[in-house]
Amino acid sequence: MESGASKFDVVGMGLNAVDHICVIPRFPKYDEKLKMEAFRRTGGGQVASALVACSRWGLRTKYIGKVGGGEMGTFSLSGLESEGVDLSDVTRVEGALNQFAFILVDARTGERTIIWKRDERLVISPEEVPAEAIGQGRFLLLDGHDAPAAARAAGLARDAGVTVVIDAETVKPGTRDMVEAADYVVCSSGFPGAFVGKSSLREALAEIKSCGPGCVVATLGRDGAVCLSDEGFSESRGFRVHCVDSTGAGDVFHGAFIFGLAQAWRLDRILDFSNAAAALNCATIGARGGIRPAEEIFDLIDGGDRW
Repeated sequence: MESGASKFDVVGMGLNAVDHICVIPRFPKYDEKLKMEAFRRTGGGQVASALVACSRWGLRTKYIGKVGGGEMGTFSLSGLESEGVDLSDVTRVEGALNQFAFILVDARTGERTIIWKRDERLVISPEEVPAEAIGQGRFLLLDGHDAPAAARAAGLARDAGVTVVIDAETVKPGTRDMVEAADYVVCSSGFPGAFVGKSSLREALAEIKSCGPGCVVATLGRDGAVCLSDEGFSESRGFRVHCVDSTGAGDVFHGAFIFGLAQAWRLDRILDFSNAAAALNCATIGARGGIRPAEEIFDLIDGGDRW
């Protein structure tokens, strides 16, 4: 598919969620009562939040997924709709509780612990993947939680000439098929070792790349990211910010990575932009609370300190 013929810049299929974020002075001890310092209810979910970031930076976005019924499902939908994300291929599952999470954020460090629940009726099966919608974007973003469906979507996208980007976090049946059909795998630091059974990160990245992706990136939190492409290994160090809440940092990284691909930037510039965007998101509460304009992200790249 030629990019000029694409209806959207980015189509994403995966999770949406409603986050209940509790900022607490420290992690609680067993059987104690602890007064929270702040509370927010915000939209979340890996693919949904990445699409919001892309939309704020001017890309045309579309979300494919399932949303629960009731007020919580409406809240999740409205958060995407207000950001200009196309929802024409979203399925509303009445009677199912939308995915939600309680997130405990340690006020001392900004690090978070996530406690989540997802109704099984929100799982997307391979036969439910809307083939026509998958081919409508220049890029397809998948988080792989419903791995068999994501693997089918990745295969459909490749056949349609759509660039496939995978947000890889956990290994389950169907994950390998998804990885083999991907152009870019952008994963958490623990994924490579879990996927290939090797403790060396660089060796694990090399083995993942040998499965088919042209580029594999591992995010390392505040330490930045390490990447293996056809040009070899490269690294981008993380940026120093005052971390208020690390929720959504990885999601924003993925959105920024796709934004950079859409601009046809060099890989080193994409990694710096993604690291800076993720860092700035940590300066505010919520998965989408600190998505900053591109100009502010470039300011951090040009003048910010790194770890």
